[in-house]
Amino acid sequence: MSEITIDKKFVSVEGKRFHYVWLRDNCLSPKCYDPISRQKRSDLSDFVVDPQPCSVKLQDDCLVIDWDEYPRHQSVFPISWLLERAYDPKPKPEPPKKQNLWDRAWFETHTREWPDYSADSQNMWDILSDRLSTLGFALVHNVAIENLEPLLLSIGPIYEIAKFGNFCAIKPVPSSSNLSSDLSVSSEGNALSLHTDLTYLNSPSVIQCLYCVENDANGGESIIVDGFRLAADLRKNHPDYFHVLANTPVKFKQFIDRWGYLFSRTSPIIQTNDKNEVVGISYSHKNLEIDLPYEQMTIFYEAYDMFLKYLNNLDYRYSYRLQKGDCQFLQNSRLLHGRESFDSSSGTRHLETGYIEWDYFQALINFNTVKNIN
Repeated sequence: MSEITIDKKFVSVEGKRFHYVWLRDNCLSPKCYDPISRQKRSDLSDFVVDPQPCSVKLQDDCLVIDWDEYPRHQSVFPISWLLERAYDPKPKPEPPKKQNLWDRAWFETHTREWPDYSADSQNMWDILSDRLSTLGFALVHNVAIENLEPLLLSIGPIYEIAKFGNFCAIKPVPSSSNLSSDLSVSSEGNALSLHTDLTYLNSPSVIQCLYCVENDANGGESIIVDGFRLAADLRKNHPDYFHVLANTPVKFKQFIDRWGYLFSRTSPIIQTNDKNEVVGISYSHKNLEIDLPYEQMTIFYEAYDMFLKYLNNLDYRYSYRLQKGDCQFLQNSRLLHGRESFDSSSGTRHLETGYIEWDYFQALINFNTVKNIN
């Protein structure tokens, strides 16, 4: 049997205090709360800022409060609901994000089977969501091209870049064509240095989805690096350089001649939050413009050079070859990706890339976590 203690400003339930104003604001009555959308129907202007109860009692494992209002209003809170949301002495902390910071050795010693595509496979989704969340990377085999768009849409809306549409082809094109200039060096057969996409856009964090239509040319192996692992090691071994890269905004630009766009964004290469945790990597040398005051230029280049030494260290780089029908998913704000050069005369290398906002992926996980919680 639960115990309650009634005070002028709060009621205590099993030793956890709840202010009356908080209880009134979080009333679960149909007038105040929609259980389908889990949204409030009322706001603070609907009652006095210092609400007082006429009565407080326990009934059928619920806290029942009749409020001193006109017209009369009653709130009923399941005790389990209250204890789940208790904020005394402080709110329950967010569960820590489950992340594995990895390097090449870790990836190679943790052999992973990747799922085949199936539209209704819970196993496919479980593996995809777990590994994308923890590793920033996932792979699905044997995706027919007609199933590519439905696969992405099962996660969220496809994020369109400029006027390219839902997908953008990555394959060799004549250097004189407009498409080649729009897509820059990715449309050629040369090696692509490690980078994150869309550094030049003030866009939300995205998942990069790279689909292999054909890949029988010599070379062209894919390369990925865990930017969060790299940043953690850089912070540990070179904290001054880490500080420079996390606190010096630089410009990233992209020129698209065909539609008359010049995108520009300013951001540090390493993004941190208010707890000084690394939450993002934004890096693409081909889009980078270093425009700093004279006094900052030398130390920035020293830090940048150290960043590149880590990035080019083979200990961090995992290489693999995409096969026809493979669809890889990368957390763009965490993983850097690139490729080895390939011989376009030896065969075809045709990939299609699309993007989904990370928020939709995270929202699916959140929903599956709380859907059975009232």
